Amino acid sequence: MLKEQFIGRNPSHFKINPLVEAFILSETFLWSAWYFVIPILAIFVVKNVKGGDIQVAALAFSFYLFVRIVFEIIIGRYLVKKTEQYSFIVTFTGIVLLSASYLGFAFFHSILSLFLSYAIMGIGLGIASPAKNALFVTHLDKNKEPSEWSIYDAVTFIGMAFSTALGGFIAAQYGFEFLFIFASILSLFSIIPYLLYTR
Repeated sequence: MLKEQFIGRNPSHFKINPLVEAFILSETFLWSAWYFVIPILAIFVVKNVKGGDIQVAALAFSFYLFVRIVFEIIIGRYLVKKTEQYSFIVTFTGIVLLSASYLGFAFFHSILSLFLSYAIMGIGLGIASPAKNALFVTHLDKNKEPSEWSIYDAVTFIGMAFSTALGGFIAAQYGFEFLFIFASILSLFSIIPYLLYTR
């Protein structure tokens, strides 16, 4: 079956829009950084946040989701009829905020700072997601949409799988603070493919 997918295909069959490529690479960095952190964040809350427990960890994550929902709705309506350049700016801003939220986990260990970091995370992804997803769907190659979505899923999920396992190792060997700083830097790398595209 795989052989049939590759043999006899023209080289143009495998080419995809440069912005779609940039999006896939960016998302791989972004979600790899995310999966360094999220699967073990509850353990961090219990062990490192003063007064933290499983209930606090769950409530804080729910708080992040509500914040993200609010900002996704707001920015989704705001981006209607905006230029592509404006969507890039919004995407970059959201990614920077997301990266800053990881640093909040690294350096501040109170319940208040935990919720603040989750709020920044929700705002970051809340404004970045509609902008970057709109860029992606409007540049999908005609008649290749399913295959390009599948490539996106395959590449990003490979990154997630490796980063989840590696994140646990890094946290165990070097500590949570190092892990969060590393995740923040990796998250910022997700801006680079867009910058290369715009150049």
